[in-house]
Order: sequence, then structure tokens, then C-alpha cells
Amino acid sequence: MMSWTKKIRFVKPVLVGAGWLGLLATAAVAQTAVMPASLPLYFEANQGQVDSPAQFIARGQDSQFLISPGAAQLVLCKMTAPRTFSARAMRMQFVGANGRAPISGAEELSGKINYLIGNNPARWQTGVATFARVRVGGLYPGINLAYYGNQRQLEYDFTVAPDADPGVIAIRFDGADKISVNPAGELVLNLGDSEIRQPKPVLYQTIHGARREISGGYKILDAHTVAFAVGGYDHRLPLVIDPILSYSTYFGGNAADLAAAVAVDTNGFVYMTGQTFSTHFLANQPFATAGAFQTNYQGSAYTGDGFVAKFDNTGSNLVYLTYLGGSADNVPLSLAVDSSGHAYVAGYTDSADFPTTSGALQKHIGGTFNQGLGDYLVDAFVSELGPAGNLLVYSTYLGGSAVDGATGIAVDSSGNAYITGFTSSTDFPVTANAIQKHLQCPNSIYWNANAFVAKIGAGGSSLVYSTYLGGINFDQGAGIAVDSANCAYVTGFTASTNFPTTNFIHQVIGLNLYYGGWLNGFANNINNNGYFANDAFVTKLSPSGTNLVYSTFLGGANNDVASSIAVDAAGNAYVTGWTVSTNFPNPVAFPGLPNGLANNLVYGYSATTNAFLTKIMWNGTNASIGYSAVFGGTNYGVIDTGQSVAVDAGGDAFVAGTTSSTNFPTFLASNAGFLRATNSGGNDVFVTAFNPGGTALLYSVYLGGANNDFGNGLALDPAGNAYVVGQTLSLNFPTVNALHVLLNGPSDAFLAKILLASHPTLTILPQPASDVTLAWRAFQPEYQLESNTNLASANAWLVVPQPPVLSNGWHTVILPATNAGLFFRLQKF
Repeated sequence: MMSWTKKIRFVKPVLVGAGWLGLLATAAVAQTAVMPASLPLYFEANQGQVDSPAQFIARGQDSQFLISPGAAQLVLCKMTAPRTFSARAMRMQFVGANGRAPISGAEELSGKINYLIGNNPARWQTGVATFARVRVGGLYPGINLAYYGNQRQLEYDFTVAPDADPGVIAIRFDGADKISVNPAGELVLNLGDSEIRQPKPVLYQTIHGARREISGGYKILDAHTVAFAVGGYDHRLPLVIDPILSYSTYFGGNAADLAAAVAVDTNGFVYMTGQTFSTHFLANQPFATAGAFQTNYQGSAYTGDGFVAKFDNTGSNLVYLTYLGGSADNVPLSLAVDSSGHAYVAGYTDSADFPTTSGALQKHIGGTFNQGLGDYLVDAFVSELGPAGNLLVYSTYLGGSAVDGATGIAVDSSGNAYITGFTSSTDFPVTANAIQKHLQCPNSIYWNANAFVAKIGAGGSSLVYSTYLGGINFDQGAGIAVDSANCAYVTGFTASTNFPTTNFIHQVIGLNLYYGGWLNGFANNINNNGYFANDAFVTKLSPSGTNLVYSTFLGGANNDVASSIAVDAAGNAYVTGWTVSTNFPNPVAFPGLPNGLANNLVYGYSATTNAFLTKIMWNGTNASIGYSAVFGGTNYGVIDTGQSVAVDAGGDAFVAGTTSSTNFPTFLASNAGFLRATNSGGNDVFVTAFNPGGTALLYSVYLGGANNDFGNGLALDPAGNAYVVGQTLSLNFPTVNALHVLLNGPSDAFLAKILLASHPTLTILPQPASDVTLAWRAFQPEYQLESNTNLASANAWLVVPQPPVLSNGWHTVILPATNAGLFFRLQKF
């Protein structure tokens, strides 16, 4: 039994017409849509409805694309006068390719097409099959070709196996008047006074968990032929381009919904939490799944419930969905998952009947009833759900008699939960070993608070440690992470000049003012007009929670707010948030990113916010900045906020957030797909990925529709795939392989998965006797196992009928050994 396990995704040019009305024409002025936007581009099997030897057809309103194994023909029509059309045809010939390569439709669609033309039924074509993709196997040795639709665009890409030669690919364009490569690296095909453009290919490899960009582009061979120039790369590893939106789905019911946080477990299941006002999905489908812990909506039209949802890794199968809340307002803000699939949720509630368990640390709400508001003051809550979503392992209030809320949660390998947030209570529960046992800020003002950090023991049985964290003004914890040594890392923002600091970052910027207390960090928190401004803070606690390993301000002379923190295996912390400081510490200049905010004050008031990402290192004595970047749009008055950060095993850092900028820095080869290089309208979600050294971007994209969209949460799996959640008000939010394709209420939550497009490795594991186990990671369900007896026969690849079993983070297939030599590969659906 032999193994042929890898392939290379090589290049994905996107044909974009300019000036023609047709299925490829999306960039022209005054163009018309070829079909309703909700309908996908599809391919018909040619059963004689078109007089052509082509096996497959894709149609537009005034165009058609005819596909044969070694060539394809594009016919575009445009109106030149009333009721007068002209047509141009262009043929794409793959030079030296196998003209008899097997061609097949893939991902057959449910719809059929009937051609009932004329009055002779014998000449009718009925039941014509339609497909989402067309595949050509073995176009060149070791190279396959696939055609597919992407938001009404026709796209095609090559897959190049390791050790195959991408240099053999050559495309001749007959019918084009001229071909050229413009300064942007795009391939330009001129047809009279119109042109077709193919964006420059962007190529990179994943090596030891890090992404390395590979140089490449188009290469003109002669007046009608183009090839691909590829720089040096490791031929044993996949060579990939562009992030791919694996799936994206609306998720919501008949009222308003939003997702606040997302997490992924070791088996690739995806978890989402947030708030909902929905009592049901459309068509009166129950909102919660059968058997869920809480199946009935507890809130009102003005007070929402929390929810927790679990999906499989395809995003299209809902494992469970449960409400979580009482009869008043319930707001989950953070989520963590352990290796057993238990979901830990934290947020705040003013429900006196929020569900708690018998062994809860606090079974009753600590906030007192406010007669003026007609409600209780809010408490934080912490809840643990079992893997099936039907069992509340523990659930507890956490707070005192004033206002308290949890904003961040993390979990360690032993099931201990770490929580941060804010408290205005003088009687917030703290432990005897607390770093700060008392509220540091005056609580005579209704809304004044300190941050807090608490650790709850596994099973919710004990408060291991709990401490205030703050100074004389307002402080709030926003995000928390935990490392393998059980040290907690907390970030948030503070207006206190005496926020506790130690082993801080040695850098002083901005005004060196001391006002209302002492400042021992590297950034002051009084702005240029002398009034208080927020700084971000970053604090690392010892495993016992009794000491500060380091604690430092982070910011410039104006407002700086941290939203989220992540930690890598080496104990480096990654912090994101937003800043209006023109002198935010930004020692590293990132190609393609503005180097901070050049001018951001008008009459002393900030006008523009940018996101930031800062890596903080610890050498055992002091904290220091590994790198820092301020990034966003440069238009006056725009808002860019980093909301969530995650880091992969190779040190790549990913940031998700919200931008209203029209010139947010993007890094993407094409603007024609679901991930965009331009703002789609209002606020859009952004996802930006940095390489480990902080010297370049892996990608930076918009995600959104014509209305407002907000990115709130981000999680990564070990393959570097990003899972993003938030809220959308857009009717045309991009959906791919979606559970819900339509906006159900005034706003919906959304869940999207962005692939890095690296091909999974197929691993052969030893088994007892003569069995053989083939395995690939749980986070890549987009691939299926195929076998072949002869690589020289490309049409002999067959799907292995035995379905994979998902366990311990792997998809596995156990096969009995046979006498026949077999090759195996993973093929994307």
C-alpha cells in the first residue's frame, strides 16, 4: 500500500470583465446583474442544448462559458444599439495539456434544467444536471484544474502536487487583441475597447506553523500566451494563495441577535455565545434545540437572553443551541472551551432568577433592588455547560451589592476558570490572599469601578483566588488569557494614575505629567489638555494569584483601550484594542500599514480611532515590546477598533474588529470574492493576520455587506484557520455553505471561517495486524479521502466509501490491507 498524500493549491486567477454585460462582467461601469444575487453560479452538463463539443456550460444574461478538458471558450455579448448586439469570443487553450483529461461535475445541485424548445418532444432535453464545480483531473502531470462560482464570479484554480512542475502550465488566449501585465501585476486581456483582468496571484507556504510568502506572477511567453513565474519554494510542502472563506452564515431568529465570542475545541467543534431577543427562527421553528438546557425564552421585548450554540466544523450543522438567562437582562460577553467540549461562559445579568446550581459560589444576585430603575443592579455570572448543551455543570453569580460584570474568561487544562471584569462593589468577594482586598476607587459616584481577577476551581466548587485590580479612578478588565504554567494575563483600560504597576515597560512617551497620584508605567494617562484619558494596561499574575509578575500601562497621550489578549507557548502576550493617541508606541513599521495616527486632535478632541496590536515579552526581569502596530484607515473621523486577538503555534497573530474606513489597509490578491479589499458599506468586519516577527501581513480583509457589520470575537484552530463572530444588519452579508442564508431579524449574529488554504497532511498511523489508519486534522473537514491504483490514470481517483471517524482531534479511516498497491490523497470538496 502506497501513499500519495499532498497537493499544492497553486493559482486562482479571477476573470473580471470590464465593459461587457455577462457572467464575468462585474467591474464595469453601468453594468446589469446577470441573475439575482442570491442565486449561485452553476454549471450545466451539456446534453445537446448547446451545439458544441464542450461538456459543461455556465451561463450569464448575455454570455456563456463552454468548458472542455483542455480548453474553455468565453462568449460575451453587449448591446451596441437598441435590439442590436455584438459578440466577442475568446478561447483559453491550455498549451501542452491532456486534451482527453477526465472532466466531471462536482457538488451536484438539487435543481434540474429542462429545455422544452419546439413542438417535438424528441428534441427536448429534460432533467439536465447542474453542478457547483467542474473538475478536470490530470490536466498536466500532477496538476488538476477546477472551475467554480464565487458571488456570481467565475473562478478557476490549479492544484499542483508536490514535486509536480507548475512551470508546465501555459494558457493561450485566442481572440484577445493584446495581453499584458500591468504595474499592479494583473493580467490584462484586451478585446477591442474592453478588457478582462485577472488579478496577480499571491502565493505562500506554511512552514513550521509560520507563513512564508512566495514571489510569483504572470509571465508573458508570446503575443497570446501566458505562464506563471514562481519563486523558490519548498516543493515538499503546499504552496498556497489567498485566504478562502470556507463558510459564512447568518445565525439568528425573529428579533435582534448578536454574537460576542467564539471558541474551538480539540475536535474542531465551534462554539458561539451572545445575546438574543428571538423567540423562534422563521417559520416558527424553535430557537433552542430539543433537549437543550434551557429551551424557552426568559426575557422580554426589552431584556434579552444569553445563548450558547455549538456547530460542527462545516458550520452548517448545529449540534445544540440553548438559551441562558433569567427574566431580566442577560448578556454573555466571553467564552472558553476545554478539551472535553465543556463551554464556559461569562457576562453580566440583572436577573434575580438567573439559573444557578446547587453548589454555586453565590446562588442569589448580590446587587440590591434599585427602585428608580425598577431592577436589580447587575452581577457578573459564570456558567459551565456540558458537551451536549443539556447540562449545567455549574452556574454562579459573582459580585457584590453594587454593579459588577464579567468581560473575559479563560480556562486551563485542569478546568479552572479565570475571569476578569469590573466591579463597583465594596463587598465584591475576594480571597484572603488577594493582591488588593478593597475597592481602590471612591464608590460615591454611581459608575466608578475597579477591575477584578478571579479564579474559580474546576467544577465551580471554590474561589481559588479573587482580587481587585485598579487605582483611584475607573478601571476595567476586558480580556484574560492563561498560559501552560497557569499564569493569568489580563488587559483592559484604566484612568487611574496609580494603577498598580511592577516590572513595567521602560519607555516614557508623551507628557511626563504626574497628576492626582503617581505614574510608574511607560505611558502617562493625562492627555494634552490636562484631563484624564484612558490607557490600556497589561498585567500578568503568578499562578497563585498572589503576586504581579509584571503590570504596565500601554498607550500614548490620549485615549487607549485594550479589548482582548492572547498568549503564546513562550509566554508572550498579544494585546489588541483601539487608540486615538498619535504617539502610541509603534516601534515597528509594517509594510502597507500607516505608521500610527498622524493628526488626530481637533480642539482637543479625538476624531479618529485606529486598531493596535502589541506583542509584550517577559525576560524574567522586565516586560518589553516585541513589536507594536497601529493600523486602520486614514480618513478623518473613521472608527477602527480591534476587538479580539488570537495567536497560532507559529506566532502568527490574528486580529478581528470593526472598521468604518474606506481605506483600511488590506492585503488580498482579489477584490472579487467574499473576502473583500474594499468596504462594502457602513461598518465592516476586518480580519488582519501578522507574521511571527511582526514584519509583514499574511492577509488583511474586509468582511461585510451594505449595512453595518461588527466583528466581536475571533478564535483559531491549530491549522491557522480563523473563526469570526459578530453582528450583521446587512441583507447581503456574504454567505458560503451557510446554515442560514437570509437575515431573519433586524440584526443577526454571524459565524465565518477563513481558511489559510494550506492543504492538510495525510498521516499513516500503525495499527495492529494488517490494518492501516489514514488520518488528517479535525479542523479541515473540507477535504475527503480518495484512492487510486495508478497515478498515470488521473480518472481513476475514487472517493473512499468508508466515512471518517472524528476523535481526539483527527478524522481517521481504518482500512484493511489489500494486495493491490493503492495511492491516497485528500481532495477538497
